[in-house]
Amino acid sequence: MKSRPRKLVAVVLAAWLVVLAAPVVAQVSAPAADPFRRVSDRLICQCGCSYGLTNCPHLDCPSAPVLRQAIRDKLAAGLSEEEVIKAMVADFGPAVLAAPPAEGFNLSAWVMPFVALLVGLYLTQRLVRQWRRRAPAAPAADPALLERYRKSIEREMKGLEE
Repeated sequence: MKSRPRKLVAVVLAAWLVVLAAPVVAQVSAPAADPFRRVSDRLICQCGCSYGLTNCPHLDCPSAPVLRQAIRDKLAAGLSEEEVIKAMVADFGPAVLAAPPAEGFNLSAWVMPFVALLVGLYLTQRLVRQWRRRAPAAPAADPALLERYRKSIEREMKGLEE
């Protein structure tokens, strides 16, 4: 009984490690593209298409050229990638980010799916155990009743043979 809470704690800790390591892994596994591409991949076009700034499909998009030029200007001014992103958030608001930052209240957007999955699995396991406990036991076979049915079947089978 004590091992179940330990397993649950281990699973929760593993989920937290995955959530906390995701931004680090994303930065490490980022392609070796130019800084403009890396920054624009982390931002969303503001025309309403919900595509990344790099992939906005509109030919005459009113916001993508403006945002792209702002990124180029900031990078040319010597700002680092993180500074450019912070400046873009300051200029256009947090809606420009492709993913919410994993801090403060936004951390719940990263954590809640894992928590909901764990809670759902736990509740499902509890429900299945309850159903198994409540399942009625198979009634014991009464030998006299079985013999009576066997004789009845034999009589009917003889009637069909004649």
